[in-house]
Formats: sequence, structure tokens, C-alpha cells
Amino acid sequence: MRVQGLGEWLSVAAERSLNAVYDHISPAESAGSKERLLRVVADRLLAGYLVEDVTLEGDTVSVKLRSKSAPPEWGVHLISPNLSEPVSEWFAKDTEGLEGEFAALMKDVPIEALAWGDVELKRVIERTCGGRLPGWRESLMVRTAADGTATLEVSFTPEQPLTLAVTPRISSTSIPVMLHSSLRDDLMKGFAPVIGIPVAWLDLHKDDFVALSKGILEGESLVEQARAESAIEAKTGAVSEVDIDLESRRYAVWVWMAVYAGAEGKYPEAGLHFGRRAQIFPHWDMELYAELITSLEDFDLEKRLGMRWSPWRNIWLGAEWVHPDDLWWVRASLEAKPKKPYAWIRLSEEGDANGALGLRINDFFSIEVHYDSRDGDPWNIRALVNL
Repeated sequence: MRVQGLGEWLSVAAERSLNAVYDHISPAESAGSKERLLRVVADRLLAGYLVEDVTLEGDTVSVKLRSKSAPPEWGVHLISPNLSEPVSEWFAKDTEGLEGEFAALMKDVPIEALAWGDVELKRVIERTCGGRLPGWRESLMVRTAADGTATLEVSFTPEQPLTLAVTPRISSTSIPVMLHSSLRDDLMKGFAPVIGIPVAWLDLHKDDFVALSKGILEGESLVEQARAESAIEAKTGAVSEVDIDLESRRYAVWVWMAVYAGAEGKYPEAGLHFGRRAQIFPHWDMELYAELITSLEDFDLEKRLGMRWSPWRNIWLGAEWVHPDDLWWVRASLEAKPKKPYAWIRLSEEGDANGALGLRINDFFSIEVHYDSRDGDPWNIRALVNL
């Protein structure tokens, strides 16, 4: 079945309707009878059109149609959902040019034809929007005006699953954990525009989502003063997750408390690390640092001054001078990230060794197997609270 005189999508709808009738016509009917029957059916089913001609040539059936009256002048209006910036900008970019495409679909279409062609029109519009706007459902409305013009309104409704919350997780070896909470609070406020949008569409805009995260962090005074750089990974879902690796290129500060198990004479201790970082060569971070470590029993204070550099990622190599022992130690470490293992080792000029292999359970807690050759019982378990 071929229908002529209609646009492509409307022809599909007309052919579907006429084929459903033609398939039920008895093959025994004459060609003339079939033509007359198709004329009657087409006139009744295809509102807005008149049948000009019906031809049967073997197995090929052609129906030629023309409009009963002049079609209206069509306009198209996209009704965008109520979105906040920058999400509204994402939507505007995705729908750019759609009004023109839909206006081309409606050219020379009588309003009456939508009574039987509306399903196919909606299917075409959904197919056109599907790649651009996954997770949005399109609804169609036609409005007519007294001057004879008509407007096709296309509105959009979010479909399940929707983004219900965003959980930011910050990890850093240079910015104290106690300062992360304010950053997380500001991130959660900044993520408010993505709450309620379809997960599938947010996944399409994952790069924009990461850029939104970076923009929020760049506006933070702490990040600016510390000259921190961020590496961000996003995982979309009903509860989307944003993992942020935030490292300062200027300072490194952390505070900890440690408790020992399995070692006699070892008391809880507290420590402070403060470092000043610089990048003398590209991708080659260096740090001058001072550490203060005190036992919480007698408050004896150990002071360390050192220099270290990072040849690759979180690996650091360096040397430090320790007072009151007045000794030099070389030191190597793989710094801790939440839910990741870490390790460090120190070797003194007198041959003593001190090190640990541990796991950073979360932002605040770590547990490690600790070794110190200077102790009578060198092996023990150490739990740390990171502040």
C-alpha cells in the first residue's frame, strides 16, 4: 500500500489504517470493487483529506489524497520544565533546533488529520527526542487561534527513576578531615538543581555534572586559599555519588590520635603534620614539613623536620631530622585514601626501622599493623583517628 499526497509520518499512519482494511477484503472481489471500497474507507477514516485516485497494479495499491481545505499555518512551542540553572541550560541546549524540526513535520497537515495521525506524530516526536532527552516523556497539545493559525505545544515530564539525592565524598591527604564537612554542605546545596531530574538524562550529562561539582568547589574560599585541585568521578543513580579527590598544591595539614593494641608500654599519642608544598618541576610536587608527636601519658614531645617529594601520584620519598634523638631518617610512603590500603616506612642512620601497613576505613578511622624495631615488642596493631 502506497499513500501519496501526505508527509512521511502521516503517510505511515494512513497506510497502516488502509492496510488493516485492505487485508480483510476478499481476493475474489473485482479490482473495481476493491477500488470503490478503498475510496469509501479512505474518505471515512482519513479525516481532512479527499481521495483523488485509487489504482491497483498487481499487488501494488496506490491511493492519492489531497486536503479538503487549506491547512492552517502551524507554529510549534516547546514548554520547558521548571529547572534551575545550570540544568535549565542543559535542557535548552538539548532542545535547540527541535521547534524547527517539529514545524517541518506539521507543514500542510490539516487539523482534522490529527484525529487519526496523532499516535504516529507522538511516536515520531518521541523518537526524535529519545536520544537527546532520555528519561523525559513528551506530551502534545494543539491550540487554534481565531485567525486560523494552529500551534503544537510539546511539554516534558520527568519519568522514573528520578535523582532523589546526591552524596558527595571528599578524600584528601592535604586538607584536614575536620574541614571537609563545610565543603560537603556547600556541595549538597549546589547540587539542588539536579534533584528531581531523570537519572537517564543526568547520566547523559555526566560531564556537565562533574563540571558543576568543580564550579562549586572553585567558589570555596578554602579551596582557593589552599590552591587545591580536584579530580572528580560521578556515579548517577536515584542516590547519585560524587567522589572528589581534593589536594592542595600549597599546604598539607593533618592531625591524628593513635591507640596501640598488643604492645606493653605503648600509650596513646597525638600528632600534627604541617607542610608547605611547591611544584618546582611539572608533575613533581615537593614539601617542606614539620611534625609534632606527643605521648598522652607523659606528653614527651618528638619533633621532626623533613623534606619530601612525590615522583608519582600519592607516593612520597624524603628524609627527616628527629629531635631529641638528633637522628636522620629516610622515609617512603603511599598515602592513605578512604577505603584504600596505605603503607609507610622509615629507616634511621643507626639502622632502626619503623613502618606500617594499614587500611583507611573512612575519612576518620584507620587501622594498621605497626612495626618499630626500637621496641621490645616491635609488632602491634594501631588504630588512628584522623581529624
